[in-house]
Amino acid sequence: MRKRFLIPVLSLGLLVALSACVPVWGPSGGGGGMMGGGQGSGMMGGQGGGMMGESQQPSQGQPYSNQPDDQQPYQYGPGGMMGSGMMGSGGMMSAMPMMGGMMGYYSGVPTALSHDDAKDIADGYLASLNNPELEIDEFEEYSHNFYLSLIEKGTGQGAIEIIIDRYSGSYQPEPQSMMWNGKYSMMGGSQQYQMPVTQQQAMEIAQDFLDVAYPDTEASEIIAYYDYYTIMTELDGKHYGMLSVNGYSGEIWYHTWHGKFISEVEEHD
Repeated sequence: MRKRFLIPVLSLGLLVALSACVPVWGPSGGGGGMMGGGQGSGMMGGQGGGMMGESQQPSQGQPYSNQPDDQQPYQYGPGGMMGSGMMGSGGMMSAMPMMGGMMGYYSGVPTALSHDDAKDIADGYLASLNNPELEIDEFEEYSHNFYLSLIEKGTGQGAIEIIIDRYSGSYQPEPQSMMWNGKYSMMGGSQQYQMPVTQQQAMEIAQDFLDVAYPDTEASEIIAYYDYYTIMTELDGKHYGMLSVNGYSGEIWYHTWHGKFISEVEEHD
């Protein structure tokens, strides 16, 4: 009996640790909380499900109002454990591998991967998915890791975002891609809904946040994933970083884990 529950317990522990380590900025009216009850649900349930609740179609209201009375456009804090529920409509396991090894532990002085090595790892990861409808889109090198995004060939829709450790070559899903992705994540399912937050609204939400948290940076390129958007940012006309906006609650997840942008990674010749 104990062995039967070992894997679910370990998986839950990993997800709880991840949600606790990475902060989320969210509008004052949504996000829920650990026990649920808010628009973005929470750990135990509420609108949109939660850890113990059933996954439901999110409200078509306005959970992303970004003009509260205080000086900051968003309150700081976690917006619930997972959004649409731990189990999702597709069950615990879905299309996205959890990770390709532990990250951040090195023996001796590490040497950064070359672009060719990173491309080989990215190609191997893409091949491991055994999904001919996916292809590599963005591929960038940062001081801490490589950022890789996959899109659907037919629709142009964003599919998966992962990070590749710049030294060990291990990889794992980006936090928002693992927790918010409505199709290609552990919590994803086959049925998707139209996001109430439009691309234009997501850009406005992102810029409001940047004006406070990263002055002089601007929201630039945006790509829609399933249930959220990822937006590139610029400083003085040059690429700076990125953030993600939840397509239902309007919460923001800034990608603090990348470090400083170095360069684009060119495709194989």
